[in-house]
Amino acid sequence: MLNDLCFNQDFTCLLVSTSEGHRIFNCDPLGEFYALSKSPDNSGSGTALLRMLFSTSLTIIVPQTEASHDSGRVLRIFNLKQNSKICELAFPLQILDVMLNRKRMVVFLEAGQIYIYDLSSVRLMKVLETDVFGTGNDGNGLSVIAAMTPDDSSLLVLPLLAIHELTDLLNTDPGLTLATGLPRASEFVLEQPQDVLMPSLAPFIELTHKNEQAQAAKKPLNTLRDLQKDSGGWVLVYDTIQLRPRLIYKAHDSAIAKIAVSADSKYIATASTKGTIIRVSHIEADSEDEVGNLHITQVTNLRRGHNPVKINALKFDLDLTILGCGSESGAVHLFTVNNPHTGSPVETTADTGEFDQEGNLSEDEPGTRLSSLEDLNENLANLLLLKESEDQKVKSKEKQETSSYFSALKSSSKLINNSYTKLLMKKLPYKQYIRNLIWEKPRRSFAYVRLPEADTHSSTKGVEIGFTSGGILMLASYKTGMLHLYQLPREISEDRAECKRLLLDSLLP
Repeated sequence: MLNDLCFNQDFTCLLVSTSEGHRIFNCDPLGEFYALSKSPDNSGSGTALLRMLFSTSLTIIVPQTEASHDSGRVLRIFNLKQNSKICELAFPLQILDVMLNRKRMVVFLEAGQIYIYDLSSVRLMKVLETDVFGTGNDGNGLSVIAAMTPDDSSLLVLPLLAIHELTDLLNTDPGLTLATGLPRASEFVLEQPQDVLMPSLAPFIELTHKNEQAQAAKKPLNTLRDLQKDSGGWVLVYDTIQLRPRLIYKAHDSAIAKIAVSADSKYIATASTKGTIIRVSHIEADSEDEVGNLHITQVTNLRRGHNPVKINALKFDLDLTILGCGSESGAVHLFTVNNPHTGSPVETTADTGEFDQEGNLSEDEPGTRLSSLEDLNENLANLLLLKESEDQKVKSKEKQETSSYFSALKSSSKLINNSYTKLLMKKLPYKQYIRNLIWEKPRRSFAYVRLPEADTHSSTKGVEIGFTSGGILMLASYKTGMLHLYQLPREISEDRAECKRLLLDSLLP
């Protein structure tokens, strides 16, 4: 039985965990270079999870033991080259996921705890209390919604809604409550003032342009409880080195379903439970200080489709030019993130998308809202730029010139970004309000893949997405245990193309 699939941090290896053991494949060129029918110390019959630190011999193994009470609760760190165990960690509950880079190892437990370790010394640095991780729509098991940057910044990105309300995110001391056998934070009944239990998170909260004006009329959001009551779409960027938040921002109105981070930790992609809009936030530090707060400098909206669907895969390529998005429908969409020629972010605004009655970007009723907003924005723009005095007649020649001018600016993006409109916007007394109405349509995928085993009732995990340096898309399927290799389009155009399949190979013995 297939338990888990995972690419390493640079997509050079594919790790396969089964009830019979585990296998490691080299990705470019494709080929198996390591296989083990059972755990190295012969104490189990299979592997629940397998992780690898880049292309080194350091591997993390969570064995699937025959004893049900111990299965999935032990984590072993191995030197694969020497076939020797470095150390072993035992946890009170089952391990759902493990993420690591050169500095940190993060372990997620089924009851909702997050253990943060210093990988060099395997020392416990912090325990974050979270709510129990949610079950997939099909009931096939718990799903961890989080991502950690592969570089040394070691930023952990997760939904703020997952954090338990009694967790002190500002406490940089190691959280050893669970390690010492004390009750969980949720088991305490504390009668303390609210301001003690709920420290202010205001210094880390970033309001993007799309929601700052709507929020200004409401009660200020300062505490964890305030943010969680406001929406399930808030995202926490937590520094596992400094053990404190670096950024809190609202990515969606609905709850977060999937998160991905880029290799350089500058891009965060999120998908909500609606699955119609993928939002990519470009983050940068506010100073040269490595521990300073982070800020959002740009937001790019990507339109997956109009019908709600569950997103089960989201991954950036190493060049930061492509974002892959897989869903339960069996389709994998590929979007451009950076300009492939200049390496700069694709031109867009932080206000793209669809706005609800409060001015926030919404994914509700996509078909109706999209049509009405297109008409609204086009009419408004034409009103601003073409309004003429009733007592003044326009000559036919001037009408032709105006018509010719706007035919060149047919698309909404050109209409907004031309110098004439920008100059006019600066002189408007209500330019902030107008800017919330004029928007650019979210960009669509430039290529797609439809897997032959598409099933609308597939498991929480659909495929794992990987990219090679040679322009090959790798899709490892949980349903069939097959590896699909596709050729990415060599040129990105406005016409969406279907990727050509190059190879189909089995990952199972």
